[in-house]
Amino acid sequence: MRGSVSVIIPTLNRLEALREAVESVLSQSCLPNEIIVVNSGKDKLTSNMFSDTNTVKIEVLDVESLGPSAARNRGIYRANGDYIAFLDDDDLWHSEKLKIQMEYLEQHPEIYMVSSRMISIGGDIKVKKGPWISGDLFCELYMKSLIPTPTVVAKKEVFDEVGVFNEKIMRAEDYDLWLRITRSFLTAHLKAPLGWVGRGAGRLSDDKIDLRNNSIRILKEYYDPERISRRKYKKRMSELEIYLGREYVKIGEMEKGKEHFVSAVRVNPLSRRPYRYLLRYLIRDFAGSVFE
Repeated sequence: MRGSVSVIIPTLNRLEALREAVESVLSQSCLPNEIIVVNSGKDKLTSNMFSDTNTVKIEVLDVESLGPSAARNRGIYRANGDYIAFLDDDDLWHSEKLKIQMEYLEQHPEIYMVSSRMISIGGDIKVKKGPWISGDLFCELYMKSLIPTPTVVAKKEVFDEVGVFNEKIMRAEDYDLWLRITRSFLTAHLKAPLGWVGRGAGRLSDDKIDLRNNSIRILKEYYDPERISRRKYKKRMSELEIYLGREYVKIGEMEKGKEHFVSAVRVNPLSRRPYRYLLRYLIRDFAGSVFE
């Protein structure tokens, strides 16, 4: 394998899950050079707590609890590798994950970042080396958040160019960074899973409403009419407004739900989809008022 790899794992009070995550890295058929565990929790961690290896350096970096962006950034600043890979403390890599991605990067030197799909823990992964999508993936990513952070391997130099995770964003901070990278560099995504995503307690992504609101703000900031057509922009924004409307209805905040369905219609008035959701809401609201 050409080029050294640093794996960054932020952790917050999930020692047993962390052990499994680290073990999945140490079980790689193509081992990285170092693992940096960025500990923001109360647990006292040392490198001796993990499997002993003479090949992979394991370092524990204790930091203040300032959120996942800050933790990953401390790992990036500390890393010595030519490539940076990310893993969360409750997620796992398939043993062939790093090998497949590094082989692709070696064969395609024009590519600066790779990623793949993930599936839920317990699911069966049949390792596939394709299909890949590659090149200018900015538009693809703009229309769909398809990059799971624990699958990313990126050349370290990209962070010098576009910056690191925005520590002011608590949700969708990874989406923000991947958009910046794909806007400036050629990247590739394997449309097959190479890892398992966990459901640890307190995962920030569980706050779906805040996540989508942040996504809307980010997409407005990065909208580029020369690369994203107005039609696609309206479709993307309308879909996010529909999603928010559905989530508010689920938790009983009907008026907020209605507001987002109306916004979806206003953003993309030529599409039938937002009208369907608004009509369903109005029928449900009318039926409820009849029987009150």
